[in-house]
Amino acid sequence: MSSDKEEKLIRELMGKSVAKMPFSDFEDKLMEQIHRGKESSRSLLKDIKLSWFFFVVGTVFGLVISIVVGQMQGTIFGYPAQRVLIIAQAVFVVFALSQFDRLIGLAGNNSGKQRNIPLETEESWHE
Repeated sequence: MSSDKEEKLIRELMGKSVAKMPFSDFEDKLMEQIHRGKESSRSLLKDIKLSWFFFVVGTVFGLVISIVVGQMQGTIFGYPAQRVLIIAQAVFVVFALSQFDRLIGLAGNNSGKQRNIPLETEESWHE
């Protein structure tokens, strides 16, 4: 007899534990948001690859310009070419190192980590 009461109590408790969906299209909206997050992640990866490509192209271009100016014996804007070369190389190194640091940080934040997709608020789903 007590097992019937226990069983009834368990069924009653289990019936109360059923989660109700806040609104009818909750699951569809959530899945749509997850798919948008995946698309955004793919786009970010593509942008990172392009950033690396243009960083390498810019670095090679800077090195070529540096070599060409280093072989010049004249003046540039009224200053000796060697003095302009040293200033340009210093600016180039600072710029290249700062961009390299940013790219490493960006690639490090994206690789091996699953992006947290912020869920929209309930109010935005009622629109």
